[in-house]
Amino acid sequence: PYTRLHRAFLRQTIDLGGEVQKVDAGLNQFSGSQTSDRLVFTVGKFSVGDIFDTNKYAHDPRVDFMNWTIIDTGTFDYAADAWAYTVGAAAEWYQGPWTLRAGLFDLSIAPNATHLDSQFGQFQWVGEIERRYAIWDQPGKIAISGFLTRGRMGSFQDAIQLAAVNGGPADIAAVRRYQSRGGISMNLEQQLIPNVGLFVRAGVADGSKEPYEFTDVDRTVAAGLSIS
Repeated sequence: PYTRLHRAFLRQTIDLGGEVQKVDAGLNQFSGSQTSDRLVFTVGKFSVGDIFDTNKYAHDPRVDFMNWTIIDTGTFDYAADAWAYTVGAAAEWYQGPWTLRAGLFDLSIAPNATHLDSQFGQFQWVGEIERRYAIWDQPGKIAISGFLTRGRMGSFQDAIQLAAVNGGPADIAAVRRYQSRGGISMNLEQQLIPNVGLFVRAGVADGSKEPYEFTDVDRTVAAGLSIS
């Protein structure tokens, strides 16, 4: 047996005006109120997916889908340890129907390792812009996200070339060096009628280098319906 602390963070909301909204208590959230226009700052240990690439209909494997390329965009290689949590900071600006998000997060010491880089020498930038709207009084939103990872990772071509010279199977770990890997994705949710919603995700990422934390996917499209 072992113990792990997955989440421990501080969140500060600064109201900027607009409609006052009631906030119900929930997972990672105290009850209270907030205004529609606001700034939100989160610092500590949490999951990148708590803030970025969220979708009302496909994001929580406990209550909706379990496929990794459906609950998150398959190409979104977000920073995390082997349990999907990391240390970092995120800022969100809600203004009218728009939200801008940005975050900086720690990578694990090696791709998909159990421990994070204690010196923050390997890290990831994440950015997102979201637009909320309504079609025939049915709410929806679309978001565009991007990430840039800076860490020690291997190139598939380098691994193949080294194997051709030395013989034996290709070893991606043998050619790891400090470099960048990025990707961009789209995430849409649309209520059709109450309790029925549509979701669509699509993304691309640099397929020439190994993924650092999440799925080994460089092109993805996923869509579906949720009935609850």
